[in-house]
Amino acid sequence: MRRFDALTIVLAVIVSLAGCGKSVSTPPESGMAAKQVVVGFVSPALTSTFHVTLIEAAQKEGAKLGWKVESLAPDRETNFAAQVDMVQALVRRKVNAISICAINDSAIMGAVEQANAAGIPVFVHNSLMPLAGGKVEAYIGYDQQKAGRLCGEYAAELLKKKYGDYKGKVYLLLGIPGVHTTERSTGFLDAIAPHPGIEVVAKTPANWERQQAMNTAAAAFKATPDIDLFFACSDAMAQGAAQAIREAGKSAFTIGIDGNPDTLKDIKEGVVTASCAVYPGEMGRITLETIRQRLEGQPVQSKVETPIKIIDRTNVDELLQP
Repeated sequence: MRRFDALTIVLAVIVSLAGCGKSVSTPPESGMAAKQVVVGFVSPALTSTFHVTLIEAAQKEGAKLGWKVESLAPDRETNFAAQVDMVQALVRRKVNAISICAINDSAIMGAVEQANAAGIPVFVHNSLMPLAGGKVEAYIGYDQQKAGRLCGEYAAELLKKKYGDYKGKVYLLLGIPGVHTTERSTGFLDAIAPHPGIEVVAKTPANWERQQAMNTAAAAFKATPDIDLFFACSDAMAQGAAQAIREAGKSAFTIGIDGNPDTLKDIKEGVVTASCAVYPGEMGRITLETIRQRLEGQPVQSKVETPIKIIDRTNVDELLQP
């Protein structure tokens, strides 16, 4: 009995020591620390440096957190069906969050509702206009009507400086029909409305594309050779108009919206007159930060407005990278 008791005691000591050691397995971590966070950013396309700059900033911010920020975008900003498919694919993969800059608000609502049903938080960037359906955690972007209004006020002053009065011929280059085009063009038209001497020659869609805007502006000059100013709802279209002006040997003002890095260089060189800078890099950073707050259980604002500013040759150096 004594030998048995002694053996029992020895075994008990061994088990006790093992229990105090560091080799005992611990339960796996839970929450975001257990698995890399994956966030999908879905753009209308990457044909504009606006969206490229925004995504790069979001990815840089995500890298600081150890997150994976995936960029998805159709080939063109008219391909809303492909954008819907991309959101649905992210839902099937059960990513942690999705942020969308929708081509068409009505088309994207079904995919947003699918994400809602899967418990995936959805965010909208580059727009403050609520979707008609589906739950969106936060809208991050600038006041697009205000941006258009700033461009209109600036345009009116350019024409006054040219003629000594608020008069001249203006041509509008529109994006794809939808909230972005409506808000920006409405703001511009509201700003010039008090000046009946400013004539709007035409309003033509160029679908956010530089080449299409160049072709449209070239045709516009054939119909109306004395156009004074082109207002484009995006920088890419303003650049297209500027190219048409040069090739036609004409002189006209060009104003866009975005403040893209390549447009800033064109402004510096006198190719494009001005742009309403909307700071896409800052928008990307703020969007990712808003997503982080939501995933960590912090309250977020339903609308997060980002800054805007008119940029021309007098202040473009403020934004140009050294």
